[in-house]
Amino acid sequence: MEGKCKYNMAVLENLKATELAGTAVSVLEFSPLSLIKRAALETTEDQPCLSLQNPQKPISHVARVIKTVCNATTYQETCQNTLEKEVEKDPSSAQPKDLLRIAIKAADEEIEKVLKKASSFKFDGPREKAAFEDCLQLVENAKEELKDSIARVGDDLGKLAKNAPDLNNWLSAVISYQQTCIDGFPEGRLKSDMDKTFKTAKELTSNSLAMVSSLTSFMKTFPFPGAFSRRLLAKDGLPGWMSHEDRRILKGDNKDKPTPNVTVAKDGSGDFKTISEALTAMPAKYEGRYVIFVKQGIYDETVTVTKKMANITMYGDGSQKTIVTGNKNFADGVQTFRTATFGIALLSDYLAKHTI
Repeated sequence: MEGKCKYNMAVLENLKATELAGTAVSVLEFSPLSLIKRAALETTEDQPCLSLQNPQKPISHVARVIKTVCNATTYQETCQNTLEKEVEKDPSSAQPKDLLRIAIKAADEEIEKVLKKASSFKFDGPREKAAFEDCLQLVENAKEELKDSIARVGDDLGKLAKNAPDLNNWLSAVISYQQTCIDGFPEGRLKSDMDKTFKTAKELTSNSLAMVSSLTSFMKTFPFPGAFSRRLLAKDGLPGWMSHEDRRILKGDNKDKPTPNVTVAKDGSGDFKTISEALTAMPAKYEGRYVIFVKQGIYDETVTVTKKMANITMYGDGSQKTIVTGNKNFADGVQTFRTATFGIALLSDYLAKHTI
């Protein structure tokens, strides 16, 4: 196919996966994907048709697709520059789900650049050094969330719709990690430099989150078959996706307690004297739930459950019997990020049961 033509075959091929059979044109006229389709169909006398023999040739229609997708974002210029750069390499990646994946991947790559640049900064005092140590952990958490987000985008819009709640949670967490890193530095030049260093990364993450919301809103208006299988609450008030064993643990009375793998007892009658020791000794790999029972007592410690400690269930003798207390605070020189008495990272399948 050579010369001038009325439509862009490459873009139309990419839109086949998102075609909604039987939907009225008058309704689709105002939907985000209809605007993308319209961009592919618009005709001008001086626009050449994309050659099938040369699919890598940049075309204005793809730019219109990108512009339409980026209209939903706050930082539209950053969005367009990022997507155009990647689509120039592969015009077939102009599907909305592909553009979303590109945006999230760009945020991940930018955070890696931020880490390298920040490592070259000079930290004058202990508080600045402590803030940077916190930043390293926060960036690591952010990269894990972005990695999970890229994997969850899926191969079709239906999967994207199902995974939208997870994507919203993870991308929102990444934004929080970035700002928490910046806020950890004392006022001054270094904090300002960190804010500038994170600027593009924050914009890319914000854009990714906006794109998820935009595509999800479209699919709620014109739902794909099976696109929204919400995680509803069952009659017992627990999520329907929760396993039978987990439901039994949470819904059972206080006498129906799970058998612990280890017991923590301050008086030395258990496997460990502190909760932190029990967590540290947890196996790196464990099938099923790892149950920790904390006996009655006042545990003066700061407990941190990390992302690697998945599938933990922890319970005690009661709210007025098993007590965890810590005394870390910012006034004593401890970063706010590390003052939580019981810190739980965004991890998989952590359960804690309140007993009376």
